[in-house]
Amino acid sequence: MRRSLLVATLLLAVLAPAASAREIDVPQRFATQLERARTQTTVPILLPQTMRSDFRRFFAEGRATAGAWRFDLAAARDCNQATACFIAEFKGVDGGRPSGRRTIRLNRGRTGYYQPLSCGASCSPPSIEWRERHTRYSIQAKVGTRELVRMANSAIRNGPR
Repeated sequence: MRRSLLVATLLLAVLAPAASAREIDVPQRFATQLERARTQTTVPILLPQTMRSDFRRFFAEGRATAGAWRFDLAAARDCNQATACFIAEFKGVDGGRPSGRRTIRLNRGRTGYYQPLSCGASCSPPSIEWRERHTRYSIQAKVGTRELVRMANSAIRNGPR
């Protein structure tokens, strides 16, 4: 009973429409990391223009290698993707196959692979993946399905940063 109440509370917190959501400019939030990543990777960087979130503080981290890049938003410094402070992750990897369970139509004829919120020992926020020019892109975020799809479409529409 106690566990199901906890899972229900987490689901509501993650998937409920945000009453006071703020919109942040994603490329602006990662400006420093983007500049550095462009010189380190050959993988085109696709990011949504905006993201709606209830969080008040955003700490940006980013890293890149020749064949991949990853940008994280957290509610605390040095979060290292811990569940309590994780907000979102944006990633591009040369090669690979999407692994989501459900397919969703995305902009420009892309097929998105959606993975809903999943909970075990801890909860993993929903994610969406798609392939474009031999690259697997993914967005994982503490947002609802509509916002996740909107963010993926924005990243596709806006092209490489």
